[in-house]
Amino acid sequence: MTTESSALPRAARCGTAIGAALCLSTAFAQTQTTTTPEVTIVDTRLPGPPVEQTTAGAVQGYRALTATSATRTPTPLEQIPQSIQVITRPLINDQNNQTVTEALRNVSGVQGTNPLQTPAYNSTYIRGFAAENWVDGLTTYYNPGNRDALINAERIEVLKGPSAILYGGGVGSPVGGVVNLVSKLPTDTAFYSGGIVLGSDSYYQPYFDVNQPLGSDGQVLFRMTGAYTGAKSFIDVLDTQAWSLYPTLMLTNRSDTRLVIQGQFSDWKQQEYQGLPATGTLTGGFRIANSLFPGPTDIPKSYSRLNSGTVLLDHKFDPTWSGSVQARYSQTDFAEYAQNYVGTDFAANAPSVPPSSWNLLNLDLSQQQTEFTIAANALAQFDYGETRNKAVIGLDYSRVTDKGVMLADFNDLFTLPTADLASPTPGFQPYVPPANIAANTVSDGDNTYTTTGLYVQLQTAVWERLYLLAGLRLANLKIDSVSPAFGVTNTTDTTKLLPRIGVAYEATPGVSLFAGYSQGMKGNPFVFYAGTPEPEESTQIEAGVKFNTAFGLSGSAALFQIDRTGVPVSMGLLSVPEGEQRSRGFDMDLLWQPDRQWQVLANYAHIDATLVNAVPGVAPAGSQLNIVPPNSGRLWVNYRFEGEALAGWRVGAGVYAASGAYVDLANTFKTSGYYTADATVGYDSKQFSASLTVRNLTGQDYYVPFVYYGGRVAPGNDRTVMANLAFKF
Repeated sequence: MTTESSALPRAARCGTAIGAALCLSTAFAQTQTTTTPEVTIVDTRLPGPPVEQTTAGAVQGYRALTATSATRTPTPLEQIPQSIQVITRPLINDQNNQTVTEALRNVSGVQGTNPLQTPAYNSTYIRGFAAENWVDGLTTYYNPGNRDALINAERIEVLKGPSAILYGGGVGSPVGGVVNLVSKLPTDTAFYSGGIVLGSDSYYQPYFDVNQPLGSDGQVLFRMTGAYTGAKSFIDVLDTQAWSLYPTLMLTNRSDTRLVIQGQFSDWKQQEYQGLPATGTLTGGFRIANSLFPGPTDIPKSYSRLNSGTVLLDHKFDPTWSGSVQARYSQTDFAEYAQNYVGTDFAANAPSVPPSSWNLLNLDLSQQQTEFTIAANALAQFDYGETRNKAVIGLDYSRVTDKGVMLADFNDLFTLPTADLASPTPGFQPYVPPANIAANTVSDGDNTYTTTGLYVQLQTAVWERLYLLAGLRLANLKIDSVSPAFGVTNTTDTTKLLPRIGVAYEATPGVSLFAGYSQGMKGNPFVFYAGTPEPEESTQIEAGVKFNTAFGLSGSAALFQIDRTGVPVSMGLLSVPEGEQRSRGFDMDLLWQPDRQWQVLANYAHIDATLVNAVPGVAPAGSQLNIVPPNSGRLWVNYRFEGEALAGWRVGAGVYAASGAYVDLANTFKTSGYYTADATVGYDSKQFSASLTVRNLTGQDYYVPFVYYGGRVAPGNDRTVMANLAFKF
């Protein structure tokens, strides 16, 4: 056994265009864990934009050369036997994305959370199933605060399917997929940047990014980013205020040790938007105005607040061994005020009083959460014979306390007048918060979620062409659920071994075949169960091909199947863990960067997501899962001008299209397919940048499913214009 690589094939392969990119990215990634060099590498043998080092790893234009989310080690994407896509900062900037959801359209089979929704509603879906949201590899319970902010994101890494081996916390291990926001970190070169985004519907967002080394030796580094967003909406009444502040301090000896201390403070306020009913939008003999806010105009704003601190310590002991410890503590405060319109059920897709009137019900939901998570792991990198190996062993622990109550005065259904949603004055009544008494308690909880995991993983490269991955997690999930109002106490305590295996084989230079199997297990927050809560479990099998060719084409394509059991199924206000679901399909993500001027991104997904078992009184077996379109895809083309006259200018245009999707699990209502086109023109220099972006260029009118009770609809955004001005010193 040796700690120095002596394999001749590796040295030979570094002399090729593809090998050079992988060797450069590997070298960058190994140093990136302990230092943050401000380095730009240009290799004339590689087609496309230059390779640049960022604090999250090496990138080449829109393409990331490595990712850490899938394996907790910096690994070239072609060697990871799992579908993983990375949205880089250059792509976010070129498209002038303002929300995580806008950025996620660049990944196949992903539907981001609708920005109109309260942060407590996480409706991000990957391959047909709900996904988890992480920041820097740790869970963010409820995805609270200013959920849509991108100011502190260096990149977004999207893992498709269960990822249980290396990740736990919150309420368990991911079962559907992961959206991991990787934060910006300090560098040893000072810079100061700021700007403002102005747009339609009185949108304005001033922002800043300040990086300042504290001292001349580069061992104490500081960076802070922040943004404030104020906006009206194409929806009447809605008025949003949100802010985020991210201070980061790094202490490093610039060789083998790094201590990173991060803060996250954010706040979001907006009137609760509950979507529109399917009757009056998708069907029915009348039409509800797309701009209608279904509630009283003076209703108090709902809010979500987050205060969080994260500490990371990593150290390289010798050429073989390194280790890291990461811990996070956060507090969340959330309140939702709504005057719900109620139809024949709480989904309210059909009026309670035909043809177009609904009953009204005042609701008040308040919750407070605290979360503590700690994860530690050790990494050994060694060669043995013709193999290169990376072994990870780690453990994590998380404890979340979630205390909340939902109040509703059901007398409102009989004492308040109905509201006619088809009328220009629908007749919503002044909001009166329900009294906090037992008779008005719909549900309450004082819940504690405790997760513990011990995991091992081995990555092995054989002959620089065959890449093996195997891992095992011993996971424990304990849920202590108490309802003081109803005198009910339930405890769930589940321990399970969760395996993961995968293989990737480079069949020809630049083309790799891969296959993998993985499992996940988690609880479900923000779900009120009619009985004892139970964990949800999932398994995924997938196989596909990854590209990284000498003429600038990269990406992946895969076939997959995910099976889930114990899925909570809504029975009105309460849920039962009886759902069995299956998602099968194909997805593809391609990027072509033939030279420094052209960048072409394309993706497509076909998803067949169904109920395996019947949900009595709700939907029969074989029903299509709601929310997720069976077909969706995106095309984006960007061109950068060269030459003295037009140097610095760029233009881009794209289209996103999706087929219709069911609104409800019973498949009673379905939206129509739609497309939207975007276009942007921009100018970039070392100290100044400006861009003008038009979204929904053709002004398409369309509806999308909206996650609210059993499912409603929301209108798509009108045509919007965004101007972004930024300065850097």
